[in-house]
Amino acid sequence: MLHAETIKRGDDSGNGTLLKYTSPTGAVVKAIGVPQSWDTPLGPTWCYVVEGNDLTLVDPGCHGSVSYLEQGLEELGHSLTAVDRVVVSHGHMDHDGSCPPVIQKSGAELWAHEIWGSMQKTDRRDLELAWRNEVKGFEAFAKSDTMRRANEHRELNRNLVLDRPVTEGLQADGFTFYYTPGHSPDELCILFDQFLFSGDHILPLITPHPSVAMSYDTFQPALPTAYKNGNEIYGLKALLSSLKRMALLDGDITVLPAHRAFHRGQFNPIGLERATEIVEHHRRRCYEITEVMKPGPQDLVSITTKYFSNRELEEHNFFLAYSEIMSHIELMLESGDVTITTDPAKGGIWSNGLGPGAVIAWDGTDRFSAFIDQL
Repeated sequence: MLHAETIKRGDDSGNGTLLKYTSPTGAVVKAIGVPQSWDTPLGPTWCYVVEGNDLTLVDPGCHGSVSYLEQGLEELGHSLTAVDRVVVSHGHMDHDGSCPPVIQKSGAELWAHEIWGSMQKTDRRDLELAWRNEVKGFEAFAKSDTMRRANEHRELNRNLVLDRPVTEGLQADGFTFYYTPGHSPDELCILFDQFLFSGDHILPLITPHPSVAMSYDTFQPALPTAYKNGNEIYGLKALLSSLKRMALLDGDITVLPAHRAFHRGQFNPIGLERATEIVEHHRRRCYEITEVMKPGPQDLVSITTKYFSNRELEEHNFFLAYSEIMSHIELMLESGDVTITTDPAKGGIWSNGLGPGAVIAWDGTDRFSAFIDQL
């Protein structure tokens, strides 16, 4: 595992920090800690800079932060206009939000997974409003500053042109692309020499938020043909499968994450073993959820509230906690560990068998553990 050389020290979260990584083969990757444009404990998005015949940026950061990116590039000896290629790990606003101004100023090519391109043509938020509006706390979440920024991001990115749609296994200009859905349906990990740019897929200190499998039913019509024959791209099962694939890569690989590479004044170097640690985190969470369900059948709101009882969940954050628990219950449904009955008086049932009217009972088994092993 390679360690970073500090070119410039920023704050204790890494904002404004410049780093340099050098592999034994002499390959160099530089990193810019690009601050978020809103107040968040997440820390910066790490934009990785690969120099060579083409100047490549991996994840330029969020909308509203391009001035920090431009300053970082200048301190590394490059102008923003010199960027030849922007590679996006996935289409979340803290990763691809600065694509419009970077591409407008530089004329750079945009590379991302082909699903990223199809998602630009959909109103992602609107398509899932029907079920989301039935979730406690979603109204507050929808009115939050996070969602306001997400809506701005969607409109600003709508007219971007995907110059190079990426698919699994593409090799080009020293990069090898791996398709790793689960956190997002368009997530990529990108291998360059002995470095793996992991986006949000493999992170130190924190774990990526799983998508929910039910989203596949919503977005299936908008997906490229190759992804329309069954869900392998949304939900916890997809995330764990992708993590296990990355854990099997050969070589002494240093993972370069989009977040928390430096946090609270400390570096947090990781290798591929971190992928396995995240898998085990979710296995433990399944066990912990069964403890919550031991007293008897209950709905998803109750399970979520009890599971996170040690935290003060603000109303607008409840939806995120709810969807986190739902992704685990979806997996446990598939593995045969929970049974659903319906109570129409409480509300409807969604395509995944859950919803306000679903009452969830644990069957007293842990088949999910063997299920995870077999992914």
